[in-house]
Amino acid sequence: MQMLSDALSHFWGLPSGARAARASLAAAAVGVGITLAACTPGAYSVDLFREMHFQPSQKLQEPNRLAPPVGAVPVSGRAPALTFDEATDLQNPVPANAQTLERAQNIFAVNCAACHGQNADGQSPVADRFSAAGAVPPVNFRDARARNRTDGQLYWILTNGVGNMPPFGDLLTDDQRWTLVRYIRNVQGQ
Repeated sequence: MQMLSDALSHFWGLPSGARAARASLAAAAVGVGITLAACTPGAYSVDLFREMHFQPSQKLQEPNRLAPPVGAVPVSGRAPALTFDEATDLQNPVPANAQTLERAQNIFAVNCAACHGQNADGQSPVADRFSAAGAVPPVNFRDARARNRTDGQLYWILTNGVGNMPPFGDLLTDDQRWTLVRYIRNVQGQ
């Protein structure tokens, strides 16, 4: 070590005491650098050239990973969604009674009346703006377009949205959406 210190101090042209201090400081810095490089995780202490077989997706001689079957792993935590056609045959589990209709009127007033109108006739300031912009206005529930839908299709539209109507699947419970279907049928006189 003394020989390295003398060589470095001679190279830098320093007096021997200052040379020794600077040389020991340089040696300490190299020692700290080596120690820090050895503390990094991985196959090599210092990985200058990344190699494909050390990436997390595929290890050397590891068998290919198979993807799980479609639908085996829930993505959203809910059962897989139905398509519009699959929802056609769904039956409304909410009974048609006075309590249901009272609840339905409250749910409609809070969530639907702003677009579909207080009387569910498609007359509202939002509908006027849609028409002025050339967009399809919210539906009048008494029109044939809404009357010809099954309960399951209305439920699907409430859940997933369609056109300019937003989805209410995350905002309202299943029971609340089925209750709204009862309300729509009541408005239609069914």
